[in-house]
Amino acid sequence: MNVAVNFPMPFVSLCSPDRDAARQRNFDWARRFGLVTHDADARRYRAWDIADLTARWLPHASGAALDLGLDAIIVATLIEEQFDGAQDLSPEKTHEDCDSLLAVLQEEGAGPVPDGVLATALADVWKRTCRGASLEWRRRAARHWRCYIEAFPEEAWWRQSDGAQTRDGYLELRRKSGAVYLMTDLTEKVNGFETTERARQVPGVRRLLDLTADLIDTMNDVCSVEKELMRGDVHNLVLVLQAERGWSRERALAEAHDDMRRWCKEFLEIEAGLAEVCARHLLSREETNDLLRLTQGLKESIGGHPDWYRVTGRYDRLIPKGEPSYPNDLMRPVARS
Repeated sequence: MNVAVNFPMPFVSLCSPDRDAARQRNFDWARRFGLVTHDADARRYRAWDIADLTARWLPHASGAALDLGLDAIIVATLIEEQFDGAQDLSPEKTHEDCDSLLAVLQEEGAGPVPDGVLATALADVWKRTCRGASLEWRRRAARHWRCYIEAFPEEAWWRQSDGAQTRDGYLELRRKSGAVYLMTDLTEKVNGFETTERARQVPGVRRLLDLTADLIDTMNDVCSVEKELMRGDVHNLVLVLQAERGWSRERALAEAHDDMRRWCKEFLEIEAGLAEVCARHLLSREETNDLLRLTQGLKESIGGHPDWYRVTGRYDRLIPKGEPSYPNDLMRPVARS
């Protein structure tokens, strides 16, 4: 069992009742797109139980809306698996492969027909994500996907660098490589609302998003530290704290938990005054309500994560350096009839 937090979280954990049916629909979709082709793929894929994570991130979603969220999070997860440190890919190779994914993210009109399996799955998710969305929202969603994908060549550079990461520098990079911002866009998409850029400029909103990313990413780092250590990866807050400050593993883990406690407290303090801040900045009632809906969604996403970490098998198997995290080569060309 993975223990992501060792303190009571001040956020409720909910779960969509459509989780189990969505799990099977997603598995069928993954097979159709070639993301799962062999028994080894299927075992690892099912062990992750990303359906449980998504159903807790989006507890009010069901049917096609939940399917979109789940398929998108699966694609983001598989991108991470493709470019993580186990295979020790060069920054140049990582950059080349990431460019094929970035080409999919067209904000207006159709992009080029992708050649690779993973790019094709991303194209399907992106098409469904854009359907019915405003141009402003599509631009933001595309920006968040790009930031996520572009983080992997940067991580590859750090793996081959002699430089030492700092806590603050690591958190800045982790906010890009953690996929949380694109997942918060899904909170809006599947629940049928959009926050405006004007509303997102209200003081405190950006900090709420950053706090959500830092909390969720740090939970992940606490659970995955042994996995990263096994393959010689440096991208983990616990390992960064150990190296930067000369701390023991136990001291670094304690600091990570202290950070999470402080971030939870700060989140709730900002939320408590958000409606008043919106009024001072003359947001419309609709803009304010949508911003409050997003904030509620952020709380639900944070609150659901600890329960997923208790059941997922994603961090159970330690993968030696040089062995792919996922046995299926997802950058291979699509087999066309």
